[in-house]
Amino acid sequence: MEVKIYRELENEALILDEVQLAEYNDLTAELGLQTIEQSEEQKVPNVYAFLNSAMTKQLHAICPRHTDVKDYKKSTIPVEVLKVLKFAKENKMYEGYEIWYNDVEPDPLLIGWNYSSDTAREKKYSWQKDRFLMARWGDCAMDLPKLMDLGFNKLKQELIDKAKTAISTCKSVIEEPEIYVRKILSEQSVNIDLKTISDSTIY
Repeated sequence: MEVKIYRELENEALILDEVQLAEYNDLTAELGLQTIEQSEEQKVPNVYAFLNSAMTKQLHAICPRHTDVKDYKKSTIPVEVLKVLKFAKENKMYEGYEIWYNDVEPDPLLIGWNYSSDTAREKKYSWQKDRFLMARWGDCAMDLPKLMDLGFNKLKQELIDKAKTAISTCKSVIEEPEIYVRKILSEQSVNIDLKTISDSTIY
Protein backbone atom coordinates (compact mmCIF):
# COMPACT_ATOMS: atom_id res chain seq x y z
CA MET A 1 0.00 0.00 0.00
CA GLU A 2 1.44 3.35 -1.09
CA VAL A 3 0.34 6.76 0.20
CA LYS A 4 0.99 10.13 -1.43
CA ILE A 5 0.27 13.44 0.36
CA TYR A 6 -0.07 16.42 -2.00
CA ARG A 7 1.19 19.35 0.07
CA GLU A 8 2.90 22.32 -1.61
CA LEU A 9 6.51 21.82 -0.59
CA GLU A 10 7.28 25.54 -0.32
CA ASN A 11 4.46 26.04 2.20
CA GLU A 12 4.40 22.67 3.95
CA ALA A 13 6.30 23.98 7.00
CA LEU A 14 3.43 26.37 7.79
CA ILE A 15 1.40 23.47 9.18
CA LEU A 16 4.33 21.49 10.54
CA ASP A 17 6.34 24.24 12.27
CA GLU A 18 4.60 26.41 14.88
CA VAL A 19 7.28 29.13 14.64
CA GLN A 20 6.86 29.55 10.88
CA LEU A 21 3.06 29.46 11.21
CA ALA A 22 3.17 32.20 13.86
CA GLU A 23 5.44 34.31 11.63
CA TYR A 24 3.10 33.78 8.68
CA ASN A 25 0.04 34.83 10.70
CA ASP A 26 1.84 37.89 12.11
CA LEU A 27 2.97 39.06 8.68
CA THR A 28 -0.42 38.60 7.00
CA ALA A 29 -2.11 40.45 9.87
CA GLU A 30 0.46 43.27 9.79
CA LEU A 31 0.11 43.68 6.03
CA GLY A 32 -3.68 43.46 6.16
CA LEU A 33 -3.76 40.57 3.71
CA GLN A 34 -6.86 38.45 3.16
CA THR A 35 -5.26 35.33 1.76
CA ILE A 36 -7.15 33.30 -0.82
CA GLU A 37 -6.26 30.07 0.93
CA GLN A 38 -7.44 30.94 4.42
CA SER A 39 -10.92 31.83 5.63
CA GLU A 40 -11.63 33.61 8.90
CA GLU A 41 -12.39 30.31 10.67
CA GLN A 42 -9.32 28.52 9.35
CA LYS A 43 -6.59 28.05 11.93
CA VAL A 44 -3.85 27.23 9.42
CA PRO A 45 -3.30 28.20 5.77
CA ASN A 46 -4.23 25.78 3.02
CA VAL A 47 -1.10 24.02 1.75
CA TYR A 48 -2.66 21.39 -0.52
CA ALA A 49 -2.75 21.34 -4.32
CA PHE A 50 -5.52 23.53 -5.79
CA LEU A 51 -7.40 21.86 -8.63
CA ASN A 52 -8.35 24.10 -11.52
CA SER A 53 -11.09 23.07 -13.94
CA ALA A 54 -8.81 21.07 -16.25
CA MET A 55 -7.15 19.23 -13.36
CA THR A 56 -10.54 18.42 -11.86
CA LYS A 57 -11.69 16.86 -15.15
CA GLN A 58 -8.52 14.78 -15.41
CA LEU A 59 -8.92 13.43 -11.87
CA HIS A 60 -12.60 12.74 -12.50
CA ALA A 61 -11.58 10.59 -15.47
CA ILE A 62 -9.43 8.51 -13.13
CA CYS A 63 -11.92 8.42 -10.24
CA PRO A 64 -15.47 9.03 -11.56
CA ARG A 65 -17.29 8.09 -8.32
CA HIS A 66 -17.51 10.66 -5.52
CA THR A 67 -18.80 10.29 -1.97
CA ASP A 68 -18.59 12.15 1.32
CA VAL A 69 -15.64 10.86 3.29
CA LYS A 70 -17.87 9.55 6.09
CA ASP A 71 -19.81 7.38 3.61
CA TYR A 72 -16.79 5.77 1.94
CA LYS A 73 -16.70 1.98 2.43
CA LYS A 74 -14.86 0.61 -0.61
CA SER A 75 -11.46 0.19 1.06
CA THR A 76 -9.62 0.90 4.30
CA ILE A 77 -8.30 4.45 4.53
CA PRO A 78 -4.64 4.32 5.65
CA VAL A 79 -3.68 5.77 9.03
CA GLU A 80 -1.44 8.37 7.38
CA VAL A 81 -4.39 9.68 5.37
CA LEU A 82 -6.64 9.65 8.45
CA LYS A 83 -4.07 11.80 10.27
CA VAL A 84 -4.10 14.30 7.39
CA LEU A 85 -7.92 14.37 7.47
CA LYS A 86 -8.00 14.77 11.26
CA PHE A 87 -5.54 17.70 11.19
CA ALA A 88 -7.45 19.43 8.37
CA LYS A 89 -10.79 19.02 10.19
CA GLU A 90 -9.44 20.20 13.53
CA ASN A 91 -8.02 23.31 11.88
CA LYS A 92 -11.12 23.95 9.75
CA MET A 93 -9.09 23.90 6.57
CA TYR A 94 -12.05 22.95 4.36
CA GLU A 95 -15.84 22.97 4.47
CA GLY A 96 -16.15 19.40 3.23
CA TYR A 97 -14.20 16.27 2.36
CA GLU A 98 -14.82 13.69 -0.35
CA ILE A 99 -13.32 10.42 -1.49
CA TRP A 100 -13.07 10.05 -5.26
CA TYR A 101 -12.66 6.46 -6.43
CA ASN A 102 -13.06 3.98 -9.25
CA ASP A 103 -14.91 0.68 -8.84
CA VAL A 104 -12.64 -1.04 -11.36
CA GLU A 105 -9.19 0.26 -10.43
CA PRO A 106 -7.89 1.10 -6.92
CA ASP A 107 -6.12 4.25 -5.69
CA PRO A 108 -8.79 6.59 -4.25
CA LEU A 109 -8.29 10.34 -3.75
CA LEU A 110 -8.97 12.49 -0.69
CA ILE A 111 -10.37 15.84 -1.82
CA GLY A 112 -11.02 18.88 0.38
CA TRP A 113 -13.37 21.61 -0.81
CA ASN A 114 -14.65 25.08 0.02
CA TYR A 115 -17.51 26.96 -1.57
CA SER A 116 -16.27 29.46 -4.15
CA SER A 117 -18.31 32.35 -2.76
CA ASP A 118 -20.72 33.35 -0.02
CA THR A 119 -23.59 33.04 -2.49
CA ALA A 120 -22.56 29.51 -3.42
CA ARG A 121 -22.39 28.65 0.27
CA GLU A 122 -25.79 30.17 1.01
CA LYS A 123 -27.43 28.43 -1.97
CA LYS A 124 -25.37 25.24 -1.51
CA TYR A 125 -24.32 25.25 -5.17
CA SER A 126 -22.44 21.97 -5.52
CA TRP A 127 -20.92 23.05 -8.85
CA GLN A 128 -19.33 26.17 -7.33
CA LYS A 129 -16.59 24.68 -5.18
CA ASP A 130 -12.84 25.13 -4.98
CA ARG A 131 -11.28 21.68 -4.68
CA PHE A 132 -7.90 20.64 -3.31
CA LEU A 133 -6.11 17.32 -3.72
CA MET A 134 -4.94 16.13 -0.32
CA ALA A 135 -3.92 12.48 -0.67
CA ARG A 136 -3.99 9.31 -2.76
CA TRP A 137 -3.44 5.73 -1.69
CA GLY A 138 -3.41 2.25 -3.16
CA ASP A 139 -1.11 0.31 -5.44
CA CYS A 140 0.38 3.35 -7.17
CA ALA A 141 0.58 6.78 -5.52
CA MET A 142 1.92 9.16 -8.19
CA ASP A 143 3.36 12.66 -8.15
CA LEU A 144 0.87 15.27 -9.35
CA PRO A 145 2.24 15.71 -12.93
CA LYS A 146 2.12 11.94 -13.54
CA LEU A 147 -1.38 11.78 -12.07
CA MET A 148 -2.50 14.51 -14.49
CA ASP A 149 -0.93 12.60 -17.39
CA LEU A 150 -2.88 9.49 -16.38
CA GLY A 151 -6.13 11.47 -16.40
CA PHE A 152 -5.28 13.08 -19.75
CA ASN A 153 -4.62 9.70 -21.35
CA LYS A 154 -7.85 8.24 -19.97
CA LEU A 155 -9.83 11.15 -21.46
CA LYS A 156 -8.02 10.74 -24.77
CA GLN A 157 -8.80 7.02 -24.93
CA GLU A 158 -12.45 7.64 -24.06
CA LEU A 159 -12.73 10.17 -26.88
CA ILE A 160 -11.06 7.79 -29.35
CA ASP A 161 -13.43 4.97 -28.34
CA LYS A 162 -16.48 7.21 -28.79
CA ALA A 163 -15.24 8.39 -32.19
CA LYS A 164 -14.67 4.80 -33.36
CA THR A 165 -18.14 3.79 -32.19
CA ALA A 166 -19.69 6.77 -34.01
CA ILE A 167 -17.78 5.94 -37.21
CA SER A 168 -18.94 2.33 -37.03
CA THR A 169 -22.55 3.42 -36.58
CA CYS A 170 -22.32 5.91 -39.45
CA LYS A 171 -20.92 3.24 -41.80
CA SER A 172 -23.73 0.89 -40.86
CA VAL A 173 -26.35 3.60 -41.54
CA ILE A 174 -24.82 4.35 -44.95
CA GLU A 175 -24.61 0.70 -45.93
CA GLU A 176 -28.09 -0.34 -44.72
CA PRO A 177 -30.22 2.79 -44.29
CA GLU A 178 -33.51 0.88 -44.57
CA ILE A 179 -32.85 -0.84 -41.24
CA TYR A 180 -32.43 2.50 -39.48
CA VAL A 181 -35.43 4.09 -41.19
CA ARG A 182 -37.58 1.17 -39.96
CA LYS A 183 -36.17 1.68 -36.46
CA ILE A 184 -37.12 5.36 -36.56
CA LEU A 185 -40.61 4.58 -37.86
CA SER A 186 -41.13 2.02 -35.09
CA GLU A 187 -40.03 4.65 -32.54
CA GLN A 188 -36.73 2.97 -31.72
CA SER A 189 -33.82 5.28 -30.96
CA VAL A 190 -31.02 5.77 -33.46
CA ASN A 191 -28.11 7.41 -31.71
CA ILE A 192 -24.85 8.68 -33.17
CA ASP A 193 -23.16 10.36 -30.22
CA LEU A 194 -19.83 12.13 -29.89
CA LYS A 195 -20.74 14.22 -26.85
CA THR A 196 -18.20 14.35 -24.03
CA ILE A 197 -20.65 15.67 -21.45
CA SER A 198 -23.69 14.19 -19.72
CA ASP A 199 -25.68 14.58 -16.52
CA SER A 200 -23.46 12.04 -14.77
CA THR A 201 -20.06 13.51 -15.65
CA ILE A 202 -18.21 16.81 -15.29
CA TYR A 203 -16.42 16.64 -18.60
